[in-house]
Amino acid sequence: MVRWMAADRRHPQGIWWIASDVVVAALFTWITVVSLRSPAYVDLYGEIEGAGWLLALSPNALLLVRRHAPVLALGAAAGLYLLASATQGDSNAPLALPFFTYSVGLTRPPRVSAPLVGAVALALSTTTFYGPGDPDALVIVVWFLLCASGWALAVAVRRNQGLAERLSQAVDDLEAHQAQVAAEAAADERARIARELHDAVGHAVNVMVLQAGAARLSKQPDKAFAALQEIEHLGRTALTDLDHMLGLLDDTEAPIRGPAKTSADIVAMVEELRAAGASISLRDECDVPLERHVGAAAYRIVQEALTNALKHAGVAHVDVTLSCTPTHLHLSVVDDGRVSPTSGSGRTGRGIAGMTERAKVLGGRLSAGPVEGGGFRVKAVLPLNPQDDLLAPDTTAGSRADGVPAPARTADSRTWAR
Repeated sequence: MVRWMAADRRHPQGIWWIASDVVVAALFTWITVVSLRSPAYVDLYGEIEGAGWLLALSPNALLLVRRHAPVLALGAAAGLYLLASATQGDSNAPLALPFFTYSVGLTRPPRVSAPLVGAVALALSTTTFYGPGDPDALVIVVWFLLCASGWALAVAVRRNQGLAERLSQAVDDLEAHQAQVAAEAAADERARIARELHDAVGHAVNVMVLQAGAARLSKQPDKAFAALQEIEHLGRTALTDLDHMLGLLDDTEAPIRGPAKTSADIVAMVEELRAAGASISLRDECDVPLERHVGAAAYRIVQEALTNALKHAGVAHVDVTLSCTPTHLHLSVVDDGRVSPTSGSGRTGRGIAGMTERAKVLGGRLSAGPVEGGGFRVKAVLPLNPQDDLLAPDTTAGSRADGVPAPARTADSRTWAR
């Protein structure tokens, strides 16, 4: 029972609220005194003397404690009203009753406060049958109206407070969600920058290693000097890419966030690697203009695949193929390096994960793995429209939208003898 009647809200308290209760108690004390000394009351019930005044005025004193013990104050006030009405007749003292029922209705849920207030109203309404004077059914209505008015106002206030609390919670949840989204966006941005750094700088360093090795093995000073010049150029390019990537982290400026490379740069990259001594053939069968993000992803995927091939496949030939269907760009990078299955399967580090993520971001897919008989293949399918959510089944690469095979543009596979 104690748990059932426990308060679920606190009544507003403070020095100003206490002062207001003092004023209300003084006001109803004055109203009670005036009503009990009025000629109409004296003619009907007689004058009140001695302890009668204490009984008549004591309920007003309970207004001072209704914020701290609402149920107890309501019960005590109801008992005093019952006793005063039964012995002294009706007066204006019970006009303070709505303040008591308001406190109970505000601090208790309706399932608790409604029975309590209803029981008090029912008990008080019986005084008309045994108190002084003739029974009057209208008195029953008055008692219920006095009790219900304060309780109904409290229920409305509780409802508004509950709505305000739910709105406040919704705002807090929304702010938390926005903070989470911002954190996830920042994490995605950091991961994207890390991939860019890995692809750009890692590729440049790999080519520099090839050039340095070629210069070390070369017996011709002119070619060794040219290799050193190329290493210097690659180093500067890597630093430029590094500055560009780090610029994305600078919130004080507005760096250009567009992709630095596109599919059109693949030819230059292949030529650069050939100059470093790699054996690479490029076949571009796609004559469809690529959206810039698709082109950037294609460049980075080919770059990472070539970097992995030159790093893991040793002395090998690499075939790079680009082809288009009406809806998708197909990329294929295949090397014929004679590596064991264990070594081939070892190419599962950050590079392949980054390439896969680039394809997935655009709604594409990527597969990478050893080729039967030796070698390693990276194959990617990217939608020409990045907004496409579903990929169409693979179709034969190398066909244009009109069904006529696209002309192949093949870059000769030239190697620089070490």
